[in-house]
Amino acid sequence: MRKGSKFITVAALLAVLAWVSCADAQSGQQKAAGTKIVIAEATRGEGWLPVYLAQELGYFKEAGLDATFVTYKDGPLALMGLLNGDAQFCLIGFEPVLMAYEKGQASKVMLTTLTSQPYVFASRPGLTRIEDFKGKTVFAGMPGSAPYFFVKTILKNAGLNPDKDVTFASLEYGAEIVALAKGDIDGAYVRATRLPQLREAGANVLVDATDPAQHRAVYGSDKYEAMAVQITDTMIKERPEIVQTFADAVYKAMEWQAAHNDDEVARAVSPLFPGRNIDGPLVGVLRRCLSADGQFTTEGYKAVADFCLMNGVIKSAPPMAAVIDQSFMQKAKERLK
Repeated sequence: MRKGSKFITVAALLAVLAWVSCADAQSGQQKAAGTKIVIAEATRGEGWLPVYLAQELGYFKEAGLDATFVTYKDGPLALMGLLNGDAQFCLIGFEPVLMAYEKGQASKVMLTTLTSQPYVFASRPGLTRIEDFKGKTVFAGMPGSAPYFFVKTILKNAGLNPDKDVTFASLEYGAEIVALAKGDIDGAYVRATRLPQLREAGANVLVDATDPAQHRAVYGSDKYEAMAVQITDTMIKERPEIVQTFADAVYKAMEWQAAHNDDEVARAVSPLFPGRNIDGPLVGVLRRCLSADGQFTTEGYKAVADFCLMNGVIKSAPPMAAVIDQSFMQKAKERLK
């Protein structure tokens, strides 16, 4: 009887262990599924390269994040999605963030992906001087966006009044080069990574901000850390562990992009850009501007704030600490180095 009881006890113990093992496996599967996060993006642009690499290299998943990207038409709309609670993170230019702060909308920028703006202003064939744009039609993205103020500044620097002398066209991003080639518009903001397509279309590159001298002429500085990831103050307060996990994954992607060549980076990120030719030369252009650690500089922030003041985007510049929280990327750097 005792012998039989011993066998029953062993069998029961094995059954319990099997149940625990199964429960652990199910728990592991749930953990692998990850915490769901939504990343609002102003547009699907190469400027946020390390965030896309974190997704494609599996760093978000490894960190327990199940990320979904939602693409809006432009920065102000993506920002609205974040502030309305439809997303937890937002890929955006800095200018709309400062506008939102002035309206009392509590949020912070947690990292920058670029140290300067990879922007180009181009004209249709036959038009070679910005001074000749009076009465012309230009594409500059959505009013209030970073490209919009880039174009307005270029026009002002040429002695024009952007609000009176030109007509701003409404186009989808990506359609501007075809519109230039056909003569439907006279000038356009274009990402510098599309320089080869611009030249193939016969367009004239009038301003290339990846050139330091031309960048200074537009922004007054070599630094302009405006490609950013934004979060709400509520997210920082209530879910700091999720913000830190996101920061860790992006910092890891930044280290990976620095350690791999242009072709390898292009291959890794290409699946998120279907129908787009993301290749080594494109990444090579972008490398001129890529941030190594996601950190902002005092010079870079001042350039953004001064640019926004000059363009009437804001009435006064807030202190850097009021709109930027560097603590998450600083901690990521310390933990992963």
